[in-house]
Amino acid sequence: MFRKRRKKWIFFFKDLLLDTALNLSRVSMPGIELPRNETRADRVLFREENLAELTGQWRTFAVSEQIERIKNCCDPMTGKAIAERLGVLRQCLSEEEGPKMDISLDSLRAMRAFIEQIPDALLPQISLTAEGDVYLRWKSEPDRLFSIHFLDDRRVRFAIFYPNPRHLQMINRHSGYETIDTVLTSADRICAVREWITG
Repeated sequence: MFRKRRKKWIFFFKDLLLDTALNLSRVSMPGIELPRNETRADRVLFREENLAELTGQWRTFAVSEQIERIKNCCDPMTGKAIAERLGVLRQCLSEEEGPKMDISLDSLRAMRAFIEQIPDALLPQISLTAEGDVYLRWKSEPDRLFSIHFLDDRRVRFAIFYPNPRHLQMINRHSGYETIDTVLTSADRICAVREWITG
């Protein structure tokens, strides 16, 4: 009996969510009407398509908002340059992977949270993975490199290259996984990275 009630509530909430999507779609896209002889399956499919459309519109807006907020989380010139570069990469991603593909919102949030920790950061090289994740690189001198890949809103993958202090002809490499709030501490412990990625 409990299972029947639970199943009934699941269908109730699903129908409620789909009805909400349909109502919102009619507000934002007037003139859309269902066929008169619709079946329940047609109605569900129509609502799910509109829900997906609304979700896509919200994500597009959220990504644009995050890019805009990056301008204010560090030096104004650097923030503006980062935002412009992300805009170009976003357009390229859309052209190469299709209009529904966009920068990962979680990755973008993580990048902003990281940059906020180093407001005097120098302008990094910026790229995107095929999945839309943000990837930053700072290069200092021929043999120093710090790269960071924002996997989601918390985890990052990083790599550091720097000359071996005792054998300058050799290059040390450290890499691993960290969280946004600890990666700089770990990188500083390895090679004082903060000193050569900030102005």
